[in-house]
Parts: sequence; C-alpha cells; structure tokens
Amino acid sequence: MCGIFGIFTARKLPPRDATERALQRIAHRGPDSLGLAYRPEHGLALGHARLSILDLDPRSNQPFTGPDCQLVFNGEIFNFRELRRELEALGVRFSTGSDTEVIARGFRQHGTAFFERLRGMYALALWDEREQCLHLARDEFGIKPLCMLERDGTLVFASEVKPIAALHTLAPEPDVLVDLLQWGFPMQDRSFYAGVHFLPPGTQRTYGRTDGGALRQQSRILWKKDQAWLKPVAEPDAASLRATIEASVSDHMIADVPVAAALSGGLDSSIVTAAAKAHVPDLHAYTFTLATDGDPEVEHATLLSRKLGLTHHLAQLDHGSVVEWLRAVAWHLEEPIANVNALPGFALAAAVRASGCKVVLVGEGSDELFGGYPWYRLALTPEAAADPGRVFDAYRNRRTQRTLLACLRPQLQHLAEQRMQATRDEYVRRAHAMPDPLAAFQAFDLDTQLQHSQLLRVDRMFMAHGVEARVPFLYRSVLQASAALPVARKLLPPEGPGRREKVALGEAFAGALPERIALRPKFGAAGTVDLWSTWLGPGLTTAFDRCLHSAELADARARLEPFVDWSAIARTPLAAKERFMIAMLLEASDALLANRDRPDAMPSLPMRMRSPGSGEGLR
Repeated sequence: MCGIFGIFTARKLPPRDATERALQRIAHRGPDSLGLAYRPEHGLALGHARLSILDLDPRSNQPFTGPDCQLVFNGEIFNFRELRRELEALGVRFSTGSDTEVIARGFRQHGTAFFERLRGMYALALWDEREQCLHLARDEFGIKPLCMLERDGTLVFASEVKPIAALHTLAPEPDVLVDLLQWGFPMQDRSFYAGVHFLPPGTQRTYGRTDGGALRQQSRILWKKDQAWLKPVAEPDAASLRATIEASVSDHMIADVPVAAALSGGLDSSIVTAAAKAHVPDLHAYTFTLATDGDPEVEHATLLSRKLGLTHHLAQLDHGSVVEWLRAVAWHLEEPIANVNALPGFALAAAVRASGCKVVLVGEGSDELFGGYPWYRLALTPEAAADPGRVFDAYRNRRTQRTLLACLRPQLQHLAEQRMQATRDEYVRRAHAMPDPLAAFQAFDLDTQLQHSQLLRVDRMFMAHGVEARVPFLYRSVLQASAALPVARKLLPPEGPGRREKVALGEAFAGALPERIALRPKFGAAGTVDLWSTWLGPGLTTAFDRCLHSAELADARARLEPFVDWSAIARTPLAAKERFMIAMLLEASDALLANRDRPDAMPSLPMRMRSPGSGEGLR
C-alpha cells in the first residue's frame, strides 16, 4: 500500500529539509501522494508515501489525524469492514472509507488492544497525543517490513533502510554478514547495516521519553505463530481446507482498484489465481519468462489461463544488461540476500505496473505452511524426533555456502562458527517445544527464510514499481489449518504415484485445476525453471567479474576489506549462487553504505508483452 517513515527523539529533530529528503527516498513505494507531519514540539516526524488502493480520495492521505492520535500505516487490514461495523455499533462515526481510519478510531476506543484484532499485512506507527508516546506494530508473518535504528536518544524507522541511511552513516554488521555468506539471508531480525533491526513480526512496541532525556521502550507480543501448532484447531478435511484458503483469497480481493494475479503455473499461484477468478470475471494474470520457448512455467500458466478464461499477459525478456539490472535490484532490495528470484520478480513487477495495475496476488508462503521443500524430508527420518540437532546438521550441510566462509578473515570465520552454533541451539530449543519434527522445521523456516528472504524479496521488488503484492497463504486461518494437518497429509516418501509434497493442498484443489498442475512437482524437468541455465547465468558471471575488479566498486570492496579476503574470493572457484551473493553484497554496500541515489528503474531490459497463443502484442 505505501511506505512509512518517522523520527521520535528525546533531543532535537533533524532539520525539516533533511527529513523531507529522507522521506523522498521511499517515494517509489507510494507514487500517489507524499505527506509529512513535522512536529518539533513533540520531537516527532511522521512521513508517508501513498499507493492509493482503498478510498482513493485525498481525505485518506497520510499522516492521518484521528481523535487524539496521528497515524502512518503501510499495508492492508482485510477485516477492516467487520471492525468498522463493530465500532459503528458503539456509536463511532467515520469520515472516510479507509482501513487507516478504522485503526485510528479503533485505537481511541480500545487502546493498543485493538491491534490484536487486525487481520492482514501491516506495519504502523501511531502517535498517542494523550500519553505522548509512539506505538509501533507489525503483522504476525512480517509481510510488511519495519526497519528501525535507535541512536543517541533518537529513533528512526521506515519501510526501508534508505531513509535511515539518508540521516545516519551506516556500516556493515559482522554477525549478519556471516549469516548472509553462510545461508544467503539473515537468521534474525537484524539488518546487514549495523544498528538497524526489524520490529519482530506480531509485536507492538511503545516508545516514550524519560525525565533524563532518553527514550524508553516496552514491547509485547500480539500473536505468535507457534500458537498454531501448540494450540491446534480441528484437522480440516479437503473441502474445509479449500474453503479456508478460498476465504482468505476473498478477503485479499478487497480494493477500490483492480486486483490481478502473478501466475507461474505452479500449484501455489494456480490455486490463488483460480480462487481469485471467482471474484473477478475478467481477471488479469501475469507470467514472466527469460526463455524464448520450452518454459514449463509458461506452458502450465497458459494451460490454466485457457481453462479459467483469464486475460493472460506474458512478459518475455530474452536479452538485456544484467549489470544494470542487478544494480537496480540491489538498490531496492537493500539486504544483500542470495535470492536470484529477486531479478525476475523485479521485472515482473515492472510489467504489472506498466499495464496500469497496482495490486497483485502471489503464492508465497505455501511451501512453508504445507510442506513444499525437499529438505523437509529430513524431518521424516527415524532419528528426527529424538535428535533435532542431527536434523539441523543435515539441513545445514544441504543449504549453507561453505566455500565463502574460507574467504573470510580469521576473526570472521570464528564468528561464523559462533553464529552457526547459536542458530543450531535455537533450532533445537524450539524443536523440543513443537509437536513433531516437521512442525519444528516449518516454524523455523517461517521465522528465517520466509521472512528474511522470500517476503523481503516480494515486498521490495514489487514496491520498487509501486505495486502491492498480497500473500493469501499467509493468513492466520490458513496457518492454523495447515498446522492441524498430520505429517502424512503434507509429505509422503518420494517414491510413489501422485503428489508427494503439499499433499493436502493438491487434494483440496484437485477439481479446480488441470491435473497436470495439481500433480506438478516443484522441482525437476517439469518444475521451476533453473534461472542459472538461462541467458541470465552468463550475464550474472559478467556482473560478478565487474563487482570484483572494477574501479567503480573499489570503495565498496574497501568497506568490506576488514571482513572479506578479496584475493581469496578471486582465486576460489565459486558456485553460481555464491557469485551472486558476492555481487549483491558489493552492489548493496555501494548503494546503501554510500547513500547512493536511485538508479534507473528498469535500465536496458527490453521486455515484450504478449498474450500466449494469440501472437498479438499487448499494451
């Protein structure tokens, strides 16, 4: 929906012009309106970049002033109409049709307890005029980001790191750096940029001032995802599971602008698209490909589009400047995660926005909830329940990038060992509290890979172009339904007919999808395309060589010199993912640590839009 930004200080606000420049750094997130409340008498600044989706009237622009409060809010509250009816029954009157006003008036009626009632994806900051304090809150999955830096009696927060970098000099965080080089993403709610962290999902934090001129804070949990396993609901049958997911998709259709679907042709996006079609007869679906022919994702997406009667847009990119593409992606992504899907995601978002669409449904979260990853089979081994540490060790051996560790300075190699042990200890502690080894794996992935890699990628790449991506699988009711499923309805031994992973999901939607899609595996010849095998692979090698040797990135290499042995990187054979990791690390360091201006939104990427099978271009 938007981007938010704010400052709360026990001292003195930065000058207004510096504050406005910081807000401008996230203008791409909300191209429809930019607003700033600059209140030096309270040591408070609240900024907002609006992407208008609900109640398009300027009366719903932010910062929004309610009764005795002021609010900036990013995201969507999908049960806001239900909450509004409840408030109206209490005599509350509304002046807009937005979910923003529901938050403001609900807070005045019920205080911060109202945040527990919110269902959706959100990050918000609410100034309480009566108590002279600032409340921050974030949804339980961490779909919408909220970055924070507290330094010298001043809190700066934003939807992205860039406004913080505009006000403060940043440096690399060694703990997160070693996580990135081992796993490809952070393993905790901390940024690559030292001192910056993320408000944990499902958390409310309140900031006030002490008499001594410092900030004080108090946090509480709004809802913790582990409760879905620890306090399970009744096991759903296939029809009930399908109804739960379809109800979530229905809730996610709430908008005053058209809602489209991102369609890869896999099970997850096909389910979301099929459920959305019931609400939008002329549903538009968008597919991206790097191939000229023979892409199984395009084939399956086209198959579903014909069955459902979708308006299908294929964005095709078969050449272009990977170097410039990577620079733009790194600037927007900020955290240098080794998730190569950020590149096609960035291009798909550009195509969606170019067609005039602001909202798109995506299928992320299904693999974590329903057992879609091959490493989850480690939880099915006989020793998994008795020794979760062995399961973690096998997982680590499968997923970590060990070659890069040998290219770190000795003190960082020791730190990497400490970080890995701390992660292992946390996994084991959590596994003992969960009902089964698979649940432990899923809960672990929800808080690590999903939050710090997949959801970060989705938010940053779509919002780079002013497109809101909604994630219907990541809804509390869907998580509760998935947690109630026994292991055998998620994963089966790999040998055998039919679906062997996400079993219950395939069964629930078997009648709604073509059989080829309902049975389609995630990986393999008919599965997800290996991006490294496309023309993108050689282009990323060129980008890696440039990052490692060009004078343009000499400053970025110098900033990381205390941690990384660049001569070792140059002489060590690295896998494609490791080369991508290093390229992202250097590009992100160059962009954020030097506070660079935004690169071109989509440089030298000549995408073609067409309708599969029609032979006609689409505008």
